[in-house]
Amino acid sequence: MRHFKIILGLFLMLYATNAEACRYTIREIGFSTLSRVTYVIYRVDDGSALFPKQQALSFSNSNIKTYGLNINEDKISPIVAFVKSQNLAFPAYVLKDKNGRMLAMTETDYKNNLKSSILSSPVQTKLLKNLPRNYASVILIEGYNAADNKMAKETVLKSCERITNIMPNMPKQVDVGPDMIAISQSQFQEEKVLLWSLGVDVMPAEPAAFILYGKGRMMGEKITFQKIIEDSVYKLLAIIGADCECGLDRKWMLGYQIPLDWPKDTRQGLSDRLGFDVDNPMVLTEMSRILAIENRVPVAPDGVSYEPVVINLDDEFDDIPEIKHNETNKETEASEENYGMVIWYSLIAFVILIGVGVVFIVKQKK
Repeated sequence: MRHFKIILGLFLMLYATNAEACRYTIREIGFSTLSRVTYVIYRVDDGSALFPKQQALSFSNSNIKTYGLNINEDKISPIVAFVKSQNLAFPAYVLKDKNGRMLAMTETDYKNNLKSSILSSPVQTKLLKNLPRNYASVILIEGYNAADNKMAKETVLKSCERITNIMPNMPKQVDVGPDMIAISQSQFQEEKVLLWSLGVDVMPAEPAAFILYGKGRMMGEKITFQKIIEDSVYKLLAIIGADCECGLDRKWMLGYQIPLDWPKDTRQGLSDRLGFDVDNPMVLTEMSRILAIENRVPVAPDGVSYEPVVINLDDEFDDIPEIKHNETNKETEASEENYGMVIWYSLIAFVILIGVGVVFIVKQKK
């Protein structure tokens, strides 16, 4: 009997370790700062490579880094080449994403308020208010046909309602269900930065949707009109509320981000709602260990398999345009690999303990 109690104690210890391996949902991990900065705003001038300090500080809470270039010292830079090709006046400002796509900011943009032009459009402002408290937001970009727009809106709203109805059965409760934000053809200019970040350079002929969650992260990629009416919005929304052990590849938990400000009061309000600070080093460490465990068979919360074919999983972690002053942390990568090995060894030990326990129980009965 004494041996059996020892085995039982070890079993409970292993069970507790595994149970605590993941206590976050996909949405909660989506608020973290584990992935690198997604955007860089460059200031290109012919006399200085300095980025005005006050201007740079205004981006400190966002996912945009600032960098200055001098056309005389950085002649081979693709940013400088882009500025020259566009015949931009100096100083010129260029926003660059992880894929090397560039957007030139107009003189009106940066003379009025560079930060507001990039981070404070009406939709971005609404997202900053909604995302910390709601489940997710579906951005619906309207097309040319009114009937198609109406059908897309109705389908998206039904998907949001279905998610709201099943939210009580999800691992974690959220204050508000998913919502829909529509962008009309007439809003293109004021939402140009947001739309550009979504890969939309011109307004589409047919409605299209994007799902954003956490800190402005995208779940999947663009959902075409055909996919909207085929229920893809609901399938992608369902993934966001799942426990992080649902089988998703880790790169789906840190989707591509839109440009978004994240001031201190937003972070504090989110912390109060979640009950923990997603930027706390201990929380980030735990999340990074969770993300070190790679799973390749995505499964929706209802158990229905959903193969993520809409994004390139191999490229999803490469979040920032490569610039020389960035360095990677090799020790972090090594610790993540080591944690994965620990999990496997724990599972093996678990199986062995079960076997030993069975043997002891049989002997006790004899």
